[in-house]
Amino acid sequence: MLNSLHTDPNYERYADNLVYLTKIHDGRFVKKNLIYSIVDKRPKRADVYWFVTVNVTDEPYTAEYNADTYGTNYMVNVQLFLGFRMQQTVNVFLRQVVQDLMATGEIDRQPQKYTTMPGREVGDWSFVLVREELSSETRINSFAKIIIQSRLLLQRITVSPARWFGLEYADVVEEHVPLILGKVRAARLKRVHADPSAKRRINNREREKPSWRVPHQVTVGPVRTVILLR
Repeated sequence: MLNSLHTDPNYERYADNLVYLTKIHDGRFVKKNLIYSIVDKRPKRADVYWFVTVNVTDEPYTAEYNADTYGTNYMVNVQLFLGFRMQQTVNVFLRQVVQDLMATGEIDRQPQKYTTMPGREVGDWSFVLVREELSSETRINSFAKIIIQSRLLLQRITVSPARWFGLEYADVVEEHVPLILGKVRAARLKRVHADPSAKRRINNREREKPSWRVPHQVTVGPVRTVILLR
């Protein structure tokens, strides 16, 4: 799917490098909500799709990474391992990673025709932060719903992810995707043929609604009282 999208000339290029900050614990699979953001909300064509996980280590100054391209030259899963005293400046580290992958030929170079830096071979970057919102279609018990809503609330009131990852001056887009849990039973609409008498009944109800006349003002001494007459 992403292979077709990233080469599809019918869609304008969203960014040369499109980055999603996420959590891929097993180091292999990309979350469904990220694919939904790329292809369903608005197809986002990019030269390279980056899925970045930041792992904080117990050592204070760890600065390591591994990268998995899934056998492609357009999709990269990056695991950053940063010590707890390291600044999580993701954009700075990614520029180092992309240079390494270009040097090994794992991804293609991105020469820029218009740039203030001669010989620049890395294109632009766009970062997408995906926030999950509990959908009204969710069907779970009340206790579980409260727990999930509390977790989502904590995510909203903590430090902005853009600031936390050092992206204050980067091109950052925040998207909201629905979180649907439990079995959802879709309601079905029944098609009915137009009934002229139904329209007359609706019009009659409109005429039967109470109407208000213009207020009549009555003055008693220094006090002005407004009486509404039906």
